[in-house]
Amino acid sequence: MQGITVLNPDELGQDPAVGMDLALVLGVGHLEIRTAYGSNALVLSDARLREIRRLADERGLRVAALASPLWKWCRPEAVPGRVDSFGFPTQVPADDRARWVDRALAVAGILGTDRVRVFSHLSVGEETETFRDDPLLTYALKAAERAGVRLLLENEPVCTITEPAQLLEVLREHTGLGLWLDLGNLYEAGHGTAEAVEALAPYVEYVHAKDYVPRDDGRKRFVAAGDGDVPYADLLPVLHRVRPVLPYALETHVRETPGEALTRGAAFLRGAVPGGLA
Repeated sequence: MQGITVLNPDELGQDPAVGMDLALVLGVGHLEIRTAYGSNALVLSDARLREIRRLADERGLRVAALASPLWKWCRPEAVPGRVDSFGFPTQVPADDRARWVDRALAVAGILGTDRVRVFSHLSVGEETETFRDDPLLTYALKAAERAGVRLLLENEPVCTITEPAQLLEVLREHTGLGLWLDLGNLYEAGHGTAEAVEALAPYVEYVHAKDYVPRDDGRKRFVAAGDGDVPYADLLPVLHRVRPVLPYALETHVRETPGEALTRGAAFLRGAVPGGLA
């Protein structure tokens, strides 16, 4: 069996039909939903979500994952730095968070996916919260199990859990939690090595592929997967050896020519993952 290639329609804009049509052109049969119609998926109405599902169904496409913003937040009194939360608040009262967990599971049900991304709290100095011991995580994992959904933790640099040792600690503690491995983020954190991927691989259930080159001002210039500094030639064979069947989702962040970046990235992944991707 082969792994699959996944495309996020909002890379091409807020009309999901545009990205879905590109997926058809590229022979990509699976979608990741994050935002559409100018809103984060969690705050879209049920009618809008059903519209996304209808557009996908009409094209024979399946939603592979909901890229939710759960836990990419801090308390209202904390002040986050520059964070891209894709249209969702970064400051969320503690007593309002379970509602968003429930909403994410409901959204996943409408879209027809059994994978939901989570983060690990924004890192905000002394106000930083602990993810591993958060009672909401226990609640969410139980609710997800009842709903037939897997919660998958992404390694995100602006959040608290980004390095392999930290990831392994929380994944071993919470066996119902899987890993949404972003290889570009792993490299950015200084752990883009075959050894790190081999240690994390048994827990990986979903992969984000993005690439970049450093700019002179210290920021990143995002490019198509395979065109930047992330050492995919070293990482992908190791991941495939341990986990031969995975979804690989393109997250280019390329603003100027997103269609070209997705096209190049899809071709790269299909050639770079041993055995290819559907």
